[in-house]
Amino acid sequence: MDSLSSTINVYHIAGVDDRERGFNRQAQVIAHGETYQARLRYEALQIDVECVEREEVALERLIQALQERGYTQLRTQRIFQGELYLGNQEIWVDYSDPEPDKVKPIAWLMRIQKILGMGKK
Repeated sequence: MDSLSSTINVYHIAGVDDRERGFNRQAQVIAHGETYQARLRYEALQIDVECVEREEVALERLIQALQERGYTQLRTQRIFQGELYLGNQEIWVDYSDPEPDKVKPIAWLMRIQKILGMGKK
């Protein structure tokens, strides 16, 4: 494996999860040759976005996947560029929440079930 294919950029990703709890985790954007794949692990959730041609698009698809699951107020900040630690040098990027009618019905169903005490605990 050459050095380009093994480059991993690490981002803080923060927001409110589908159970309305604040969270802050690390997500990876992995370079596979000339394509990028975003990856996030959060509790039982594991998201691996398909490879795309630009790093920003991979990160946006990860955000969309989270929003489809009911996550809100999402933002990211790159903290590692390869092995170079950036700390808080990079600015946070905020992502607008989707309009309510664009959220998948499953997220709303899960919220209703939670309100009625029928959701997972």
